[in-house]
Amino acid sequence: MGGWLDSLPGRRFADIAIAPFAVDADGTLFGLVRECHGEYPDGEERDDWAEFYPNRLGFSAPWDGSYDT
Repeated sequence: MGGWLDSLPGRRFADIAIAPFAVDADGTLFGLVRECHGEYPDGEERDDWAEFYPNRLGFSAPWDGSYDT
């Protein structure tokens, strides 16, 4: 597979932008859902991580593609 990818013209790695989404299909949640630990001392709620459903893979800062299960 590495050879196939290397042969693609103009291939380069770069940052991407994604948007959270959620879809319920027959009672199963699919999506990338923002999660929050709660309210911060300044009273503001911030998204601490994003959870990929239904696999429950957690993504958080530094947002480099690493995940937690």
